Amino acid sequence: MIAAAALAVLSVALLFLVGREVDWAKLSAAIERLNVFAVLPLMAVLPLFGFPIVVVYLVAGARFGPIGGGVVVAAVTACHLIGTNLLVRSILRGPLERLLRRRGQHLPVVPEDEHAAVALIAGLVPGLPYWLRNYLLALGGVRLKFMLAICLPIYVARSYVSILLGDLSGDPSTRRLVILAAIELLKVAICAYAIWRLREHHRRVHGADGVTAPPSGVAP
Repeated sequence: MIAAAALAVLSVALLFLVGREVDWAKLSAAIERLNVFAVLPLMAVLPLFGFPIVVVYLVAGARFGPIGGGVVVAAVTACHLIGTNLLVRSILRGPLERLLRRRGQHLPVVPEDEHAAVALIAGLVPGLPYWLRNYLLALGGVRLKFMLAICLPIYVARSYVSILLGDLSGDPSTRRLVILAAIELLKVAICAYAIWRLREHHRRVHGADGVTAPPSGVAP
């Protein structure tokens, strides 16, 4: 968590340095000229295959503004989560399970009583690419309803850092970047607390080996 916090602060510092070199006004003007009917399908599909989500957020903020951009991000994020689940169930899970089975391994399965906590951690933990978070949740068996109920609002809230940057990018002030750094540190703190609570719950309910303990009096 300390390393993640340092990474978050470093990312904001790099953003500040890059921001001083980029002509944000020209970039925003170019984005505003993009065709809506061409941009929206690309925003909904490309992140399923590893396209950087921050670009989607920046385009949403510059093209649709802070309110419209939030609505667009919510809609395309729902497409990403649903699409990821469909891809995992229809294409990816079978080949991956067969590959791991040949190596004497198997896909990890998240216990049902931990779906909400794992979805919360996946949405907040820094460092992981957006597409990888979603695929790991789906491969771990986390239900789509938890991804939509927990990850979706977290992703939309996270996106507002980039949405506001795209909408107000004409002046990447130091104060604004300090606020962004504070937001990143807050996310790390919440994520660390959620991980600690999940570990305690897992040890208490499922035991050290991750297998749910049998009821009292029942032979293992």
